[in-house]
This record gives sequence, C-alpha cells and structure tokens, in this order.
Amino acid sequence: MVSLVKNIGLFIFTVLGLSGCGVETSYMIRDMAAIPPSPTEKVFQEDDDDGLARQEIRLGILLPLSGPDGAIGNALLNAATLAMFDAKDQRLALLPYDTMGTEEGAVTAMTAVLLQKPDLIIGPLFSHAITAIKPMAMEAEINVIGFSSDYTVAGNGVFLLNFPLEEQIERVIRYTSDQGYARFAALVPETTYGTRALKIFGNNVVQQQRDLAAVEYYPADSTKLVNPVKSIAKYKERRRRYTREIDFLEKLGEDDDLAQEMLEELKNSETIGDVAFDAILLPEGGAMLTTLAAWVSYYEIDPTKVKLLGTGLWDDEMLYLEPQLHGGWFAAPDHEYSTIFLQRYRQIYGEQSPRLTTLAYDAVALAATLVRQSKFPDFSARQITNENGFSGIEGIFRFSEEGLIERGLAVYEVGSNEFTIIDPAPKNFIKRDVPEPLMTFDEEFNLESGPEDHSEAAALAPLPANDGRPFPYNPVQKDSVNTYDQ
Repeated sequence: MVSLVKNIGLFIFTVLGLSGCGVETSYMIRDMAAIPPSPTEKVFQEDDDDGLARQEIRLGILLPLSGPDGAIGNALLNAATLAMFDAKDQRLALLPYDTMGTEEGAVTAMTAVLLQKPDLIIGPLFSHAITAIKPMAMEAEINVIGFSSDYTVAGNGVFLLNFPLEEQIERVIRYTSDQGYARFAALVPETTYGTRALKIFGNNVVQQQRDLAAVEYYPADSTKLVNPVKSIAKYKERRRRYTREIDFLEKLGEDDDLAQEMLEELKNSETIGDVAFDAILLPEGGAMLTTLAAWVSYYEIDPTKVKLLGTGLWDDEMLYLEPQLHGGWFAAPDHEYSTIFLQRYRQIYGEQSPRLTTLAYDAVALAATLVRQSKFPDFSARQITNENGFSGIEGIFRFSEEGLIERGLAVYEVGSNEFTIIDPAPKNFIKRDVPEPLMTFDEEFNLESGPEDHSEAAALAPLPANDGRPFPYNPVQKDSVNTYDQ
C-alpha cells in the first residue's frame, strides 16, 4: 500500500534495499512549488567528508528533438525533466542531444554526448538509432536504456524499457485459458507485427495446452477484410446449413407448429452452427480494429460465445464507442499512476502527452534510484538486472541479462465508458522479492490544487493535437501499416 500524501506537488522516491539486505526505507521528497532546473543545467553537491563522492552524475539522453518525430521526442524530454526535478538529487545532470530521428543523427548525437563523459545513456527511441550507437556505447563501456520495441537490438549493454508484445499476449492468453477457454483462433495482419504476434500467440496457446483452432491473415487494407473474416468464421458453410434448414422448415408448411416455431427462432440469424473456437485474438488498433471488429460481428462470430482478445493496442478510449468490442479482454500496465502522471503533464505543459512519455520518466527515475545511496554511480548490468525488479509509473518491471524487460500487467475488460481490471497486475515477481519503487503516488492525489510552476520545462516544444501515433504501446504504428520494429 502506497503512503498517502495529499498534495499534487509531492512525488516520492522510495528507497528499499535488495531482498535480504536489511536496509531501512527512507524517503526523498521534493517541493514541487519550486521551479525545476533546466535539462542542461549543471548542479553540484558538496563532497562527503572523505572527499570521494561524485559531484555530478551525467545522464545522456538521445531523442529525436527535430524532424518528423520531434513532437514525441520533446514530449519524452519533458517527462525526463520532470523526473529529474522529482528526484531531488543535485548530482544528476541531464544532457539532451538531438538524433533527428536518423542513424546519422544518432551517431552525431552520441559522439557529442561521449565528449561529456556520461555515466548512462537514455534513449534513443528507434531501433535503427540504437543499432547505430550501440558499438560506440560498447567501446565506451556505457550501458544504454533504450525505448525501442524491436527486441533484436537488445543485449550487450542495451536494455529496452518498452511494452513487450510477448507479455501482452502471454498475459491475456494465460488468463483466458484459466477461465476455461480452450479453442483459440487469431486474425492477424500481413505485417511484421502480425507475424510476430502470431508466433507469440501460437507458442502460448501450446504452452497452455489449448487448441489452436484457426488462423487467418488479412491485408493491411481496411477494404480487404471481408474474405479473411468470412473464412475464419466458416461463414459460407454455416450459411448453407442455414438456408437448407429454412427451405426444409418452410416446406413443412404453416400447419406444422414445430416448424413455425423453429423458423421464428431462426429469423434473427443468418447462419446455423458455432465457429470452431471460443476465443479469438485481434492484434490490431485504431480505425483498423474498429472495421475489423464490425466485420467479425457481421459474419456471425458471436461475442457472447466467443471472447475477443487484444494486445496493448486496445488500450485506447475510442473502444468505449465500439459496442462490438465490449466484453473483450486485453493486457496492459495498471493505469493508476500513469493516469495521474498524464494529468499532471497536461497541467504543466498545457498539452496532451503521448502515453510513451511515462517511459522517459521511469528511465530517469530508475537512474536516480540506482545511485540514491551511492557515492559513485553504478549503472552496471548487475545493478540494472536486479532480479527483484523496480516499481515505476507503469508498474513493476525488471530486465533480463539479454536486455529485455519483464513487466507485471493487468487484464482489462472493455466497457462502454471504462476499462475494468478483471485480473490485477502483480505486485512483485517472486513472492519473497519486493521490487524497488521508483515512484509512488497518493491514492488521493488532489489534482485541483492548482498548476505547478515549471516555466523552464514548459518552454520545450508543445505537442500537436494529433501526433499521428494513436497506439501507446507501439508509437510509430499506423492503422494501415502495422510494424513490430520501432
């Protein structure tokens, strides 16, 4: 249970020792009424008595601050700035450099930041940028906390702070199986994202010892969805059975009461017989998901009999307006703290924040946590891969030695005005291990207490009303082009 504080100005960094170490909990609280330092401002702390403490710990942050992805890059920098301010560790200095969203820009930015002798690199956002700077980081022996969703760039000092597709699918399949669903199907896009989703889906269905009953691909074109949906629904066969039955009952005549009763029962249907599955995965989002779900319903895949399942792309409030998706399930982080953070961001910057900005906040908070009780920064792989994990805005997480992230996700059900948690996110990975909290929020946060004065932070470029990235768990994904590699 988080400690209760009733002021929007209090963000709490909680220090917990590793399991079995016996370190007492302490708190570092920053007064949010003050103006936060500029991201590039260098601040110092007096040496400890022995004169050995580091005066400055440098966090290089590489983001696309200009170019087509400048809006999201600046939003990420805004969030990182807030985390720096909340950490209240005067040794921390944030060194932002612009990758311009290109490989060449990433190399230029990395070259510049290495001259500043950073202790840790946060970013880049895209896989091609991480690939470009990875050899440079390895040579300099500096670890990287990147944001790409492309798992292939992880490892050798690169740790990906993202929302893995693997866990989104594994979590919802495991929960669905536990509820007694046994025959699974999938409608997947003919894209890299779809291929990856299907592989993960198939593996998890097998692991749960359930049946993989049907699979269909569909083109990434909303005008070409009919045939794949009809095929997986076995619509033609079920329709033929229906028409034959209608013809037979009508031939029995109006004097046959039983026949007339059966005709009355069939008049609101177009098919006879159920589909071959009781749960179906739709790894899609945005307008494409809306169209796909409409055809699924139209071709007699009954959502009262077949559970519709999604990925984190479903974590979009537009689904409230889609009754055919109501009752569907998907896995995503618990929204409790991220909702508060996003409201706070909007109050400070006057703009809606992309959901992805929570990653930048948690990355800086993680760095602050790792050095909290240290005279020297230790961003070693041993520290970053603490098996107990950490607890941030998006819930608990931990890194593997291969640089991949494991998260604790909740399972949500889609409703007409909210997503309801039907299976809560875990509080820890192993019952005896307690994650290291990066940040905790008051459950009774007073969001009406007035805006905070963040004039310097707010000077960064605002976000446009629509940055073209509607899906929080894959920020470069478009409705018509599902791409797994970010």
